Amino acid sequence: MDDKKYIPALSLKWLTPLYDAVVEGPMSFARIRKDALARIGDLSRKKTLDVGCGTGTFSIMIKQKYPDAEVIGLDADPQILGVARSKAEKAGVEVRFDQGMSFNLPYRDASFDVVLTSMMLHHLDRDAKQRTAIEMYRVLRPAGRLVGMDFTASRGFFWTAVKPFTRRLERVADNLDDFLPVMFGEAGFDNYTETRRYFFGAISLFQACKN
Repeated sequence: MDDKKYIPALSLKWLTPLYDAVVEGPMSFARIRKDALARIGDLSRKKTLDVGCGTGTFSIMIKQKYPDAEVIGLDADPQILGVARSKAEKAGVEVRFDQGMSFNLPYRDASFDVVLTSMMLHHLDRDAKQRTAIEMYRVLRPAGRLVGMDFTASRGFFWTAVKPFTRRLERVADNLDDFLPVMFGEAGFDNYTETRRYFFGAISLFQACKN
């Protein structure tokens, strides 16, 4: 995979301005983010990295709830980062947004207390997913936590029925084939757990830790 390439959030660059209208509208992930924050616990005076931050909704939400937390959002797409910076400025919060690839994180070892990822992993091919998991582990401090949400192996009838049709969606298919717990385990994470499921079982809220 070419490190200089990435897939825009809605696959096509011209759709980027519509991202919030789509994801934060009828496909709202607000409930999942609230559940994720509840799982993470108090982030006061902690350093958090939001990998694949998109338009910055989750990063801004964290900073609003924990003003003394240090929050950094990272995304490969400069266009969507522009949207994120504008949203943070409008919200009156200070969040740093960096451009970079998830599988080559521009941070020192053991830099963060918490690493988040929200609906980003399914955009990556298998090798990039595995490299991303390794990088997330590397930048976490000992006892640091990973919390994420993404497509995972289906447990519901509807998504089990349509799973054969996802073979054309190779990058999503990895997730549906239960690759996430495998790759995080191989990266060194312990106690990978799926805590809740959404959208008829297609999307999971998961967590793991670095011991």
